[in-house]
Amino acid sequence: MLSREHSDSCRLPEKPLRGCFGIAESVIEALERWLPTYRDPDGEHEGMALLCGIEWPNITMFMTAIFPAAETRPGFVRCSEQEFARASLAARRFRLGVLAQVHTHPGSVTLHSVGDDDMVRPRYEGMISIVVPHYARFGLRPLHGLGVHQLQDGIWVRIDAASIRERIILVPGGVDLR
Repeated sequence: MLSREHSDSCRLPEKPLRGCFGIAESVIEALERWLPTYRDPDGEHEGMALLCGIEWPNITMFMTAIFPAAETRPGFVRCSEQEFARASLAARRFRLGVLAQVHTHPGSVTLHSVGDDDMVRPRYEGMISIVVPHYARFGLRPLHGLGVHQLQDGIWVRIDAASIRERIILVPGGVDLR
């Protein structure tokens, strides 16, 4: 039998990603370092980050991650509107916008739960929401192994792995062509 989280999430259609996205490798490294640190003395909690960057006509670039103060529990994470506003202000200091969110799940299920659909506020058409399994203990690579979702035509859809491989690129901090 499927867990409640998994059975609720199966309602999401799977579609190709709309748009192209680049994620600075330093952002992935920050997510891998800080997402697993959400915990209390009793154990691990879900964690979250807001991806900030710039939208251009042909690509959206995620250049930094902000880890907001959030209410967390083993199977729950929520960022208040006040904390989201504080994170948005921090992003604007770098001339960036909050363009996506990333959060962790306790187990291997990376589908949006019913609560995840409403977690991201404000949200906008084309926004990305990424779910990382196992509280991010095992990292975020490969990206197509994560639950990538996008708001398309007013509803969250799950993005197929082939589309993730093709339309989300990791941008290295440097390339040595010598």
